[in-house]
Amino acid sequence: MTRSRALNPELAGHPFRRTLPAHVLSRLPVFEPEVIAAMRKAELRSQDVEGRKLTLQDVKDFLLAYCACFLAVMVFIT
Repeated sequence: MTRSRALNPELAGHPFRRTLPAHVLSRLPVFEPEVIAAMRKAELRSQDVEGRKLTLQDVKDFLLAYCACFLAVMVFIT
């Protein structure tokens, strides 16, 4: 079953939509201006350095988190 579309948008659709002003029914932009500005700013950043290197601080953070979790589990068990 095919439906014919009206040439005039005021004649088609729900009665409530016909009462809305034209600017409400206009298409929204793909991205908001803030998002476009953030994307342009992100393009200007330098590329990340190689992420596969582990630093001493990474090892310290891991050990701290591991010990904290281990201690929390042991306190929960006892």
